[in-house]
Amino acid sequence: MKKKMMSKMKRVAMNVSIVAGIVLGLAACDNELNTIGSDILGADQLNDRIKKQEFDAVAFNDLLGPVQTNNFGSFPFGVYDDPVYGRTSYDFVSQVNLAFTDPDFGDNIVLDSVVLQIPYYSTVETIVGEVTTYSVDSLYGTMENGLEIYENKYFLNSFDVDDVTNPAVYYSDFKPTIESNLGPLIYSDDNFFPKEEESIELTLDGEVSSRSAPRLRERIDLTPASSAYWRSLIIDQEGQPALQSASDFQNYFRGLYFKLSGFTGNGHMVHFNLNDADIKLYIRSEFDDDSDIDNDPTTTTIEIESIVELNFDGNKVGFINNELDPSIVSNIQAANNDVDGEERLYLKGGEGSMVLIDLFGPDVDMNGEADALTQIIADNWIINDASLTFYVDQTAVEAGSTEPERIILYNYDDKTVLIDYVLDNSSLRSNHLGVLERVDDEDDTSQGVQYKIRLTEHINSIISGDIENVRLGLAVTQNISSISGSKVKNPIIVDEILNGSAISHEGTVLHGNLSSDADKRLKLEIYYSETIN
Repeated sequence: MKKKMMSKMKRVAMNVSIVAGIVLGLAACDNELNTIGSDILGADQLNDRIKKQEFDAVAFNDLLGPVQTNNFGSFPFGVYDDPVYGRTSYDFVSQVNLAFTDPDFGDNIVLDSVVLQIPYYSTVETIVGEVTTYSVDSLYGTMENGLEIYENKYFLNSFDVDDVTNPAVYYSDFKPTIESNLGPLIYSDDNFFPKEEESIELTLDGEVSSRSAPRLRERIDLTPASSAYWRSLIIDQEGQPALQSASDFQNYFRGLYFKLSGFTGNGHMVHFNLNDADIKLYIRSEFDDDSDIDNDPTTTTIEIESIVELNFDGNKVGFINNELDPSIVSNIQAANNDVDGEERLYLKGGEGSMVLIDLFGPDVDMNGEADALTQIIADNWIINDASLTFYVDQTAVEAGSTEPERIILYNYDDKTVLIDYVLDNSSLRSNHLGVLERVDDEDDTSQGVQYKIRLTEHINSIISGDIENVRLGLAVTQNISSISGSKVKNPIIVDEILNGSAISHEGTVLHGNLSSDADKRLKLEIYYSETIN
């Protein structure tokens, strides 16, 4: 049906009558709106103008399965034990590229060393003189993993082989294909754990030549066989087609596979920053000294030290291996009633679970619009504040740092963020997408209580007829700004999720609209002003 449009003049007139300062306070404060400003207008007068009403929000679950992972900005590696959902492990494969194609290595080449370095994400804690101390971000767990790096023999396409007008899509269950196309083992460490100290490079004389943020930095040519491998792979290919272009090199050397080969206790998980990762071959070689660089006319050649660099700019795919608690999986699969909603809502990142939400309840008169929404539009409500509060099911969730700090609500039908997201200029959009509120907000080991999500402008846009009353998606997110799409391989309902959810490892359980605890049931709360009554 055609929605009734609300004129801007009517909005302005009503807002002026309420007092501009009060309205601003209503939009910014978490307290009950019908008590704010009572000392200005008087409680009775304010309650006459601003009212509160709750509406149905039907919420249900969908189990996802494999998700797209070749569009991640960072790549998790290791193992993570979720106290609710179970264990998940992570590996990845990446192409590497020559920084410069068709290189000239010179003559009488000596390979001094081959060094792999991959930065972690880190934060500067202190700077004293030349020494900087750091803490490693996105590190979960305290025990060691086994790390193996293999040459990958499988070619990762950039485009869909069935339709080259579309980019290639690789999913989190692609690991068996890579495992069946392994080359030689290049490096291994049975006791890998990220170090938080600076990475320091020294000169041959033992002097500090550079300092950089924490990273995995290892020589990977320490045995004669390993040194011969790198010499044959790169240096001996000078002048050959393999080094002539980026595409030729990617087809020749198809990248590296980083494999989790075991772990101690619960191990750990860390995110690698492949955007700044590289492999450097340090070589010494001779070149003709036609320009007399050494200022010695008696010499015809000069020895030069140089670096051959390989970067990780090519295609990458992350692998996710879930070992979820079977009872949790059964609960998620059973909690999919899209008519009445559910008692519990299950959120788990990656190959996990998300929630779908329909607002305003049933359409009894079958006119294509929820009956409650039809009445709101007819009454020309002005929406002062609208929110959904998701209460943590504290009987199902273990308190502490494993509870996700952020969840995200978005337009599932159109796969876009809400207008409230766009208009929220606060740090990390916390006015719209509230951070997890805990029993003690200063202590991340305390129990999570609730997430409050404001969707005032979204509801206003529905009432004014700018958008439809769309289905909403709710998910955990690793990065509130990572809002591009990641496809779901075998969709039951959901065919695409947000990238920040695909890369997220955390999970939680929330009270649904049919919760046995009536005080914690999911409801849409609206504070409004009437223009008719």
